[in-house]
Amino acid sequence: MPIQLPASPEPCAPYTPPCVVALSNDVTSLIGGNRQKNRRKGDHYAVDFTLPPMNHDEAREWRSLMSAGDTVVMKVPQPGIGTGTPGSPRINGGNQLGDTLNLKGLTPSYVLRKGQMITIVTSGRKWLYGVEAQATANASGQTSVKLEVMIRTLHADNDTVLIAEPEIEGFATFSDDTFKLDDNGYCQPSFMIEERG
Repeated sequence: MPIQLPASPEPCAPYTPPCVVALSNDVTSLIGGNRQKNRRKGDHYAVDFTLPPMNHDEAREWRSLMSAGDTVVMKVPQPGIGTGTPGSPRINGGNQLGDTLNLKGLTPSYVLRKGQMITIVTSGRKWLYGVEAQATANASGQTSVKLEVMIRTLHADNDTVLIAEPEIEGFATFSDDTFKLDDNGYCQPSFMIEERG
């Protein structure tokens, strides 16, 4: 069962926006023909987080990062992107494939911006996606969103879409000294969360 990490304190600089872990491969002809890139639906995201300095008592709340075998869930910051009021977004039609996702339940005229992150909750699991091109909801609150990576599972009609506060669910990786206290009794945990694929 996924472990929800604390909402506070929020990550601080340096912060690297979600990056694509690409499972695509290049195919190049042995005789110098055209190069092709094969896209695969396993491309997924990883996010590096750095927390502000905290004392040992505050850091104890973050020890869930060390839970072996369990995924963790954390809010994905979106500096510079005001998410506004997206409404109650949901998947519009189940079993969608490819890299375009149909949504409904958005606030009419709501704009999803290029590079904005969204999370789809399907059967209790959270899937992070990046918006490839700006999309605007019509008067009925519907839109089609071009995604940075291919849809990785069969999301069901009416699955919840988190736009105002997207989250990443995955396994945490951190160094052995993540919780090591300095001479003043503080540590500054940094870690990466990578989706399962």
